[in-house]
Amino acid sequence: MMRLLATLTLAAVLVAVVAGVAPAAAQACRAPRALVDTIVGIKYCADPTFDAVVAAQIQRIRGDVRAARQAGRLVIYASTPISPRGGGVEKVNVEIAASVKARLEKAYGGGAWVLDPGVYQLPSVDGKAPGGGDYMVMWTRVLAGDDGAGRDFDMAHFTGPGDMRAFFGCGADDLTGCLARWLAGRTAGDAALRRVADDAEARRAFLRYYAMRASTAYSAGAHDEWNIVVRINRKRTLGDQLAVFFDGRAVSPAAMETEISPGYEVR
Repeated sequence: MMRLLATLTLAAVLVAVVAGVAPAAAQACRAPRALVDTIVGIKYCADPTFDAVVAAQIQRIRGDVRAARQAGRLVIYASTPISPRGGGVEKVNVEIAASVKARLEKAYGGGAWVLDPGVYQLPSVDGKAPGGGDYMVMWTRVLAGDDGAGRDFDMAHFTGPGDMRAFFGCGADDLTGCLARWLAGRTAGDAALRRVADDAEARRAFLRYYAMRASTAYSAGAHDEWNIVVRINRKRTLGDQLAVFFDGRAVSPAAMETEISPGYEVR
């Protein structure tokens, strides 16, 4: 009995230590990055060096959204992976993001405007490239707005495998062969893609990514964007929530109200 009590006491102490210390440690950001809280309660490590360019880009994006609103259009946020993480190619992902925008605007017609995040890349400052936290500070402010209710948007579309395959012109059969032929066709006029095609490991990573992982499901930034949308919808009444789509289909009520593992968020 005494051993059981001792074990339970030790367990309680460990829980208290984890609960009391772990969050503070997790929220530490390595200088020059600092912890930035947002209106939806999501925190990121961001570099103050980019504060001015982030603020300017937010104003540019909000101006574009406002113009669409004033034209009477519905506004759709299209979350598409841009980072090459996992074997992708950034320039190809930017092209895919543009193609998703074009396909959605064709599907929804002139009454809708799609915000393509790939268009709004942050510049380097003093030779330093922006990080994921800097981007997510920007996109959280854009998506959530000043009150966290995301009133500038009507829908969030998360790019999936079907969206990616449509860009490459691939059908239901021989996906890896289709991707290999696409890559071979682009190598003549693209040195960067030729290097991918000529390197066996890079080519394998390319095929694996676009055949099996080409989706917001594998994107750190998209995971944060999903959680931002979930928190936006918690602030809005049932019937007035943002519509949420993945790979061209509306997600279930359970999915649209469930957070997923964080990307750049600090927990």
